[in-house]
Amino acid sequence: GSDIHYEGHGQGPVVMAVPNSWGLALDGLRGFYRPLENHVTMVYFDQRGIGDSAPSAIPEDMGLATVRSDFDGLRSHLGLGQVNAIGWSNGAMNLIVLAAEYPDSLRSATFVHGAASFGEEDMRQWAERQPDLFQNFGALRQELEAGEMADSEKTTLMKSFWVGQFFPLSCADPDAMRPRLEDFYRDIQFSWPHAQYGNREAPVFDARDRLGQITTRCLVVAGAHDNVPPEKVRELHEGLSDSEFVVFPSSGHFAPLEEPEAFQATVLEVWGSQ
Repeated sequence: GSDIHYEGHGQGPVVMAVPNSWGLALDGLRGFYRPLENHVTMVYFDQRGIGDSAPSAIPEDMGLATVRSDFDGLRSHLGLGQVNAIGWSNGAMNLIVLAAEYPDSLRSATFVHGAASFGEEDMRQWAERQPDLFQNFGALRQELEAGEMADSEKTTLMKSFWVGQFFPLSCADPDAMRPRLEDFYRDIQFSWPHAQYGNREAPVFDARDRLGQITTRCLVVAGAHDNVPPEKVRELHEGLSDSEFVVFPSSGHFAPLEEPEAFQATVLEVWGSQ
């Protein structure tokens, strides 16, 4: 019941990218995976209410479940059988639930910097490691939620904080990655309403009880310097019945950008594209 903008690029086995429900236009993921298009057909789509997809009709259009439903709806619309799927960060965590809900739709699932659970204790430990970041983030959230600014202004402030502070500090080498991330995301659309809905929908996440339902072949990617530590990501790997676990030694939360050649080689092997 909604018009969804999608794009397919490349050639070879089909890999569908799971959007990040906090509001990131498809170009934000295509920039990660563009080199893979020499080996596979990458399919991206804008979630409802962002990019070139139709506006959100109800708040739930911005939620995790709608992303999963639209993912499988698009797969069916394109006449595809089983596809490879990839999700990064929040998209990887949503892919856990998607793989459990639609087991017959996936040939493989690649989880990039996701975790099977992330709760209040995990957040507390993260805040202890980066107190200045969390203090600044708390101040920003208060300003955005209390102010009478337009959503477009709130989105601009949020994007500036994420790209200038949050994202670089999630990398192995923040100083080296900051200008690269600012250039990478300069023209990419973000969405404050989606991020706000996501914070309210899932302040904590726990899909450990779904792991036993996932039977497809899986790749679990962690970064040695990620704010979601490899030992936390390993919990996902150990709960899956058919999984490979790879830690990228020189990456934080952005392995596709921090170690692009190694990342490409790893995922292409799983997809049978080399």
